[in-house]
Amino acid sequence: MLGLKAAKDLDIRVTAPFSIVTESGGVETYEALIHDFGRPTGTLTGKIVGYRGDPTETRSKTGYFASNLSGSYRKYDREFFIATLNDWQWFGEGERQPSWYTGKPWS
Repeated sequence: MLGLKAAKDLDIRVTAPFSIVTESGGVETYEALIHDFGRPTGTLTGKIVGYRGDPTETRSKTGYFASNLSGSYRKYDREFFIATLNDWQWFGEGERQPSWYTGKPWS
């Protein structure tokens, strides 16, 4: 899986796939959770497995940063992924911060 390849190369934590329990008690499964970026709870990427809508609201309500990554993320490009993670910002513990992290936003 691409997320796990990126995790190994960039020395970050990724859980793929990742499921959450919604406010209504349902379970939604996403492509991946990127720990420590976007919010303290991490970023949930990809749409729900088997779901056609955009569940951004569900992810936000459960405390995650939501990102529906475009098709350009289907191929691993180290610099592109680093730029994205820098834009999302680091929320993990200081000693675990990756050496490549600058915190530089897109704009």
